Amino acid sequence: MQTDPNWSNFLYDDSERQFNLIDFGAAREFPKKFVDDYLRMVVACANRDRAGVLEMSRRLGFLTGEEPEVMLDAHVEAAFIVGVPFATPGGHDFRANNITHSVSNLGATMLKYRLTPPPDEVYSLHRKLSGAFLACIKIGAVVPCREMLFKVYEQYDFSDDHLEVLSNTG
Repeated sequence: MQTDPNWSNFLYDDSERQFNLIDFGAAREFPKKFVDDYLRMVVACANRDRAGVLEMSRRLGFLTGEEPEVMLDAHVEAAFIVGVPFATPGGHDFRANNITHSVSNLGATMLKYRLTPPPDEVYSLHRKLSGAFLACIKIGAVVPCREMLFKVYEQYDFSDDHLEVLSNTG
């Protein structure tokens, strides 16, 4: 994945109405297990599945399992907020809500009660996702995020298929 959301890394092709990536300098790979569990986490966020968010958060290393309930509540609420673009069918209007502001309101609680730093992989991944969300806000994008997520999810080859697969509810 190319992880640098800087606008100068993209070229817009007006005739195709498409953005093209032109700089791969900040590209990195992610371990398969991380991708498997992160995709499950996004689906849990989209489905507002508290148990799924907590399980994937522990597996990914966001949580230790020893956090107080106030931290778990803030963590899950932040996950649900970030999952808003994927929560309902149809186009998500990125200008319609302020995800960054909503999550930042939970920051003090999470800083006070967090027992472990987030896994290393998420720093570059979340930088990229933040940049993508901000780009969508800037250009006024309306994107069928849920449909795109579940198309990927249903076609994805999980390395540990023996685990229960999260369902597309809604």
